[in-house]
Amino acid sequence: MFLKTGEMKKILKASLKKHGLVVGCVNRHYLVYSDNWGVYVRGIYASNKFKAALMELIGDLPEPEECYFYEIEAESKQPVGRTELNYIDPFERWKQAKDYAVQTPLYLGAWPHEYAIFQVHSDLSYLTVPRTLTGAISVSELENGEEMPGRPCVKDGVLYWKNEAMIFWVHSESPGTKALTALFPKLAGLSFFEDSWALPEEEEAAAEAPEVDAEEEMAEELPY
Repeated sequence: MFLKTGEMKKILKASLKKHGLVVGCVNRHYLVYSDNWGVYVRGIYASNKFKAALMELIGDLPEPEECYFYEIEAESKQPVGRTELNYIDPFERWKQAKDYAVQTPLYLGAWPHEYAIFQVHSDLSYLTVPRTLTGAISVSELENGEEMPGRPCVKDGVLYWKNEAMIFWVHSESPGTKALTALFPKLAGLSFFEDSWALPEEEEAAAEAPEVDAEEEMAEELPY
C-alpha cells in the first residue's frame, strides 16, 4: 500500500468521529471511505497494519461481500455499524476520470486548514486538497511488486491515485473566496506541467526577442 499506516489511522479516526465510515469487503477488495476520501485495496495487498488499524477502530473486519456504515453512538461513544447496500464502485469511477493533474510546489494555508494545490491538465485550473489527506501518500509501506502511482486522474473535482494494488481518492475543497478571487487569477496561464513553469506569452516573447550582444547589453546599462 502506498499509504502511511500512522497517517491513515488519524484520518480513519477523524472521519469516523465526524462523518461516519463505510467499511466493506467487496469484489475481493477492502473498501473504506468517508465524506471526502476513500481507499479500495485488493485483499492480497492489504497489509496487516492496515487491517489491524481497522480492527482497532471498529472492532472487527467485514466478511466477504459484507459492507457496513459505522458511526459513533451518542450514548455509548462506541462505533455502531449498520448494513450499507448502496456503496460506491471506485474502479468504475476511476475509469471515468479521463483528465489528470499534477501537484504544484505550492501549499495554501487557510486557517485552520492547509491545502496542497494541484493543476488540472485540460484547462490548467487549480484544485485544493486537504494536506492531511495527500500527506498520507508514501513509498514507505509498499508491498513487494507494488509501485507508486503516477499522476492522479481527475473527474468532477475528485483526484484518483491508482496502482496495481489499490485506488486512493480525495475530494477537492473550496479554499475560500479570497484565494479564488485574488490568488488563483494571478496564476492563470501558468503551467506546472512544463519544467520552466513559463507563461505562454512569456515563452512567445522570449522567442521573438532579438538577440543582443552581451557587451552591448552591459554598455547600455552603464550610467556613464
